[in-house]
Amino acid sequence: MIDYIFYLCVDILVWLADLTGTTYELINIIIFIIGYPLFVFILIGIIYYQNKKLKKLNSKY
Repeated sequence: MIDYIFYLCVDILVWLADLTGTTYELINIIIFIIGYPLFVFILIGIIYYQNKKLKKLNSKY
């Protein structure tokens, strides 16, 4: 099952590379070196903002 999921993901990356005219490696770098860390930093920013908002709301009561 894990092998199936892995090869499915590889096929998707190869398909994206063919679609964009780039390589599998470039798509992999864009997703895992640029995209994922950016996603994590955005989530950390949202968590910080929500905690700040909660503290402000809790201080009123």
